[in-house]
Amino acid sequence: MSVIEVPLNDVACTGCIGRITKGIKKYHGVENVKIVPGSGKIQVNFNENIIQSEELNRHILKLTLRTFD
Repeated sequence: MSVIEVPLNDVACTGCIGRITKGIKKYHGVENVKIVPGSGKIQVNFNENIIQSEELNRHILKLTLRTFD
């Protein structure tokens, strides 16, 4: 299992962060998602045999953009 931390600097609302977190959990290969308190980041545990970090980052960017539409 691999771990990445993704900054969500543009997302200030906890509701928006919650929606993004729930959206990430739906992707196949994602094991766990948690908000890192006070850092503006989320930590994603995932299986690299199923999903690559680059693909995961693209999905997170899409979720972030969709949240603000």
